[in-house]
Amino acid sequence: MREQEECETVVVDDGSTDARTLGVLADLRESGVRVVTQQNQGLSAARMTGVRHTSARYIQPLDADDRLAPGAVKRLADILDAQPETDLAWGDYYCFDAFSGRVPAARSLDPWRITYVNEVTGTSLIRRSTLTSVGGWDMGSGFEDWDLWMKLAEVGARGAHVPAVTLLYRQHATPRMYRESLGRIKSLSTQLRTRRHHLFAQRPSNWRRSPSSWGVKAMFPVVGAVPGLPERRRQQCYALIRDIFEPDMSSEVFWGPRARFRRWRRSATASRPA
Repeated sequence: MREQEECETVVVDDGSTDARTLGVLADLRESGVRVVTQQNQGLSAARMTGVRHTSARYIQPLDADDRLAPGAVKRLADILDAQPETDLAWGDYYCFDAFSGRVPAARSLDPWRITYVNEVTGTSLIRRSTLTSVGGWDMGSGFEDWDLWMKLAEVGARGAHVPAVTLLYRQHATPRMYRESLGRIKSLSTQLRTRRHHLFAQRPSNWRRSPSSWGVKAMFPVVGAVPGLPERRRQQCYALIRDIFEPDMSSEVFWGPRARFRRWRRSATASRPA
């Protein structure tokens, strides 16, 4: 947080038992950082504990193994300051560690598109009043951000995209959260449909207003209607569709021909002699 403008900082210890982690938390306390300890309750509860222990107008969550890009808080806060009608702001993110690459984020909080793919950066800056009005994060661990964005879309919240990297996302070879949720993807997807059934029911009307490309608007519903397709494969198909019809939403970390070409080009460039 030293590379950000002055802000409230609260670290939530969600029942940590690892000795090294406890040592880091102790060092943070000694340095004056507010550390709140609670029994393990999952990501959503931990974030809301952090919210309750702050008073700032804007809330910026950050998971323990990720980083904010230098100046990210100011960049996002400036958007919310300048646009009172905007409820949250986010930028692109950059994967690092196991593999690297920039990932473009959603250009708006599209009520139709958000029911198919979650392209809003998890570490977004949100107005406290907006967050608390919908109950904040409350889906436990797994798809909790996606559920929140859907809740906000249901009530007509507005989001703004900043054309810059605001989050550095640590990509583990096999992320623990991914590993734990992989076997629950189907049940988590079902939960989303149940919890946000009003938004799913409004797909036809929201489709007409969506700013998505016609290719995406034509193909997403087709893939979404394929019976028995595993959710992981379904999401890969959505990535391929974006790769083809929306080049600005493509990333070399995605699955698709344009993504593979970008990886090949980067590899070829890196292997050339100086």
